Amino acid sequence: MIIRQATTQETNTLLHMTIQAMNESSMGLVKNDHQRGLNMFLPLLNSGAYYFVALEQNQIAGWILIGPDFNPINEVKTASITSIYVFPAFRKLGVGRKLMNFAIEDLRREGYLKVILNVYTGNPAKSLYKSLGFSDLSTVMGLNL
Repeated sequence: MIIRQATTQETNTLLHMTIQAMNESSMGLVKNDHQRGLNMFLPLLNSGAYYFVALEQNQIAGWILIGPDFNPINEVKTASITSIYVFPAFRKLGVGRKLMNFAIEDLRREGYLKVILNVYTGNPAKSLYKSLGFSDLSTVMGLNL
């Protein structure tokens, strides 16, 4: 398996795949809306976020989108993992763990001191994040009006 930064062409493809994967990664809470997805992810890419892609025999097995986090409450240089996705055929093979470790090491080299991510309740990937040392920082609550 090869993990590397995505090319410009791959980034455009991955952007659209990320939008398509929103429903699954949000446990059905966020519907696949192409325009809304572009409005969410394009500003991130334009502000320094980038993809790493995992390739198995020249086929995309998964990706991770990382970049700076600009929340003013951050006390140290903080990065965000905005999206990680592994295609079903490659799940349970360690692809997600390899992507996470690769991204964390890249962020460390870039001088980040903290990495955050948002995971929806019920997402089975939460156990992976905890095994890598991530811990709960806050609770996001919602009320539909």
